[in-house]
Amino acid sequence: MRPSSSVMSCINVAERLICAKFDPSKGQLRVTDGSKVLHKLDPPDSWLAIASVSQSSGWGTHPAEADLKAYLEAYAVSLQQSEAP
Repeated sequence: MRPSSSVMSCINVAERLICAKFDPSKGQLRVTDGSKVLHKLDPPDSWLAIASVSQSSGWGTHPAEADLKAYLEAYAVSLQQSEAP
C-alpha cells in the first residue's frame, strides 16, 4: 500500500507566510512560519482541531487543502489576538 501524501495549505498573515501541513501516515498537523514550528498536534488532537473548523466537508481523517485553509484562517485569528498589545 502506497503511503498517502501530505496535504499543505498556506496563508499570508501580517506579511508572514503561515503554512499548515498534515501528514496522513502519522495523523500529525504542523503549523509553521518559515522554518519555525508554531504548533504541532498529533492524533486525535490534530483531527479534532481540523474538524472543529471544517465540520461539513466530510473529510474523515484525511483533510483536503480547503480543510487546512479553514484551520489556518481560524488559527491566524487566534495568533493575531495573542500578539495584539
